Amino acid sequence: MNNRDRDVLDKIIRYCDDIAHLMNEYNYDYREYVEQISFQYSCNMCIIQIGELVGRLSEDFRFEHDDIPWHAIKSMRNLHAHDYERVDLEIVWDTLLNEIPELKEKLKQML
Repeated sequence: MNNRDRDVLDKIIRYCDDIAHLMNEYNYDYREYVEQISFQYSCNMCIIQIGELVGRLSEDFRFEHDDIPWHAIKSMRNLHAHDYERVDLEIVWDTLLNEIPELKEKLKQML
């Protein structure tokens, strides 16, 4: 792994930590996510940032770690950034609750 990829992974992990902090702050409450626009937008901005950072990983790194759905992560970022009205909050909630913690653990193991 090159230094740039390592730096990018560190940044992604920090955004995963930010999401965990927000989820904890709002007691992992889906209703709060739907009703509190600041909670929703904060989490969604982290998703956008994670997707943007994925695009900065080297192709070699992404190829070596093809067990991570890099394309899906980038696609979710694009949906949030360019077609927000099509975002399904239940899918995003599942991502925040399940996929982000999994991603964080996998990335931490790589470092």
